[in-house]
Amino acid sequence: MAGEIEFTDEPPSEGDAPEMDKLPEGNIADPVAQLEQTFVSVLRVLNIDGNEDSAGAIEGSFEHQSHGIELEDYAQELAFLPDLTEVSVTVLDYSAPNVLNKDLEKLQQAGLIRVLKKHERIMISSGNALPPPAYGSVCDIDVKGHALIKQRARRVPLRHLRKLYELLKGLLKAGLVAFSDSPWASPIVIVLKKNGLDIRLCIDYKLVNANW
Repeated sequence: MAGEIEFTDEPPSEGDAPEMDKLPEGNIADPVAQLEQTFVSVLRVLNIDGNEDSAGAIEGSFEHQSHGIELEDYAQELAFLPDLTEVSVTVLDYSAPNVLNKDLEKLQQAGLIRVLKKHERIMISSGNALPPPAYGSVCDIDVKGHALIKQRARRVPLRHLRKLYELLKGLLKAGLVAFSDSPWASPIVIVLKKNGLDIRLCIDYKLVNANW
């Protein structure tokens, strides 16, 4: 399902990048500052050294093209991360067609809405496939002595670099992701939305899931 990957021959313009004269100041332990420092460093290398040759850049890259395929088609293969470029409160419409059911009696419909409202805090906007984090909870996964699965990061097409940075920044601010030194690692995958411009950030767990 991977589509053809294209790479631009020009590095990102200065208008697309943060201030290049100096790295972010302050406590680098802050995950957002750490992300910004990494992003600025990457852009600095691109502006100094230029792009890699196209043959070397394509190797190891992975991008799903839209081609009319719905995002739900990937639900069993990829873990979708919510788009939080701007942190906002989800407003739920309890009169929407996907809530109202003509087959339910009036009391049953009212009961359904009560249940939805009771659990409103765990719901997020349409199109996001992951629920909010369960803060304070610990999840232990018994890998039954399986060897580590540590996949290398795949190259990100340069035209998506700025959008990827904004997505990661929103997720870090919301506390949905964190920097990790885990010996286990799965690569990210960029999925293009229907308009062919916007992206959705996913994690490819196929190799992990294939072993359990």
